Amino acid sequence: MDRRRDGGMIRFLHSADWQLGMTRRFLGTESQAVYTADRLAAVASLGDLAVEHGAEFVVVAGDAFEDNAVPRSIVLRAAEVLAAFPVPVLILPGNHDPLDVSSVLRCRDFSSAVEGGAVTVLCDSDPVEVRPGIEVVGVPWTSKRPDPARLPALLSDLEPTDNLRVLLAHGGTDEVYGGDSPSVEAIRVADLEAAVGSGLIDYVALGDRHSVTRVGTGDRIWYSGSPETTAFDDVEKASGHALLVELGAEGATGGPGSCLVTPVRTGRWAFCAITAEIETDSDLDALAEVVDAVRDKPRTVLKLGLTGTVDVALRARIDDLLERWAELFAAAYLRERLTHLVVRADDSDFAGMVDGYAERAVRDLVGLAASDGSDSEDAGNALSLLYRLVDGGTR
Repeated sequence: MDRRRDGGMIRFLHSADWQLGMTRRFLGTESQAVYTADRLAAVASLGDLAVEHGAEFVVVAGDAFEDNAVPRSIVLRAAEVLAAFPVPVLILPGNHDPLDVSSVLRCRDFSSAVEGGAVTVLCDSDPVEVRPGIEVVGVPWTSKRPDPARLPALLSDLEPTDNLRVLLAHGGTDEVYGGDSPSVEAIRVADLEAAVGSGLIDYVALGDRHSVTRVGTGDRIWYSGSPETTAFDDVEKASGHALLVELGAEGATGGPGSCLVTPVRTGRWAFCAITAEIETDSDLDALAEVVDAVRDKPRTVLKLGLTGTVDVALRARIDDLLERWAELFAAAYLRERLTHLVVRADDSDFAGMVDGYAERAVRDLVGLAASDGSDSEDAGNALSLLYRLVDGGTR
């Protein structure tokens, strides 16, 4: 007897955009290794969450891998984790890992390891029965080239069913992305809402957007986001989650049952973007207090946009802190586009610290820094570096 008829509740996990094998250019070798391992750990946590919350299966709405040419170690480790999953896992090929001739989802290392286990790769749009009363349909990518006609064709071909039906699709919607993207399919929200409203679909699991995002006017169309953070918090507002979906039975009048979607935390990383105006030591103290309060710094990437007019000593202190934070955090750096620190200096800043040729060089740099010319910023930075070197040697 299906759950729709007996008044029960179906629970499953919606995930997407694992992009196992992803690299971040700003991470050093050590931090990248931790990041790679943590992305897989976030995937493994889905199995634990399924048991904890009584989820019967997991759907992955595209981009399980970063691309079809990820290192073999990534494929083998992912396959071993998935082979041990306690519930079925249904994976949709996305634009990063399309089901073409080089598909990582079809390679021997992956397919042989998961064969006969929990994993099902959606190779076509035929319904897959997870168990009696529950089916999953999807639109797998077969190349990196978008084909926006495939989803409407699937929706038009669907027949009414007494089963609970979950649709997997990967791409940008006209609501979220404006309807046109060169790299992903533009999915019409109106088409999805019509399918949900007519009872053809009970839930739409979307992938491509890395933040948890509800789509449309109801509660049945969602992006789950990536299970581990991939970009800064000024871009990704709610990444590092999966969605626990609970679908209830039909109402007594035959209307749609309930749908409850709850984000559950899976990720450990944070990508923080901070902007600040620095004019005084107090301004820098306030920034340092915010940065030093960040927890789990080895799993946090920090980028700073700093503006202001500072003296040589304050600029030197800024550089000292940046060096310290670069060692404490997974990565910490200034955003060149948003950073403009003007160094104002005079000869008295170096009084008693340099003489002879160095003193004359300082006067020249002070003049350049005050000139507002093309070399003024470099001159200010040079004065800051000199101050740090000289001041450190006189302590």
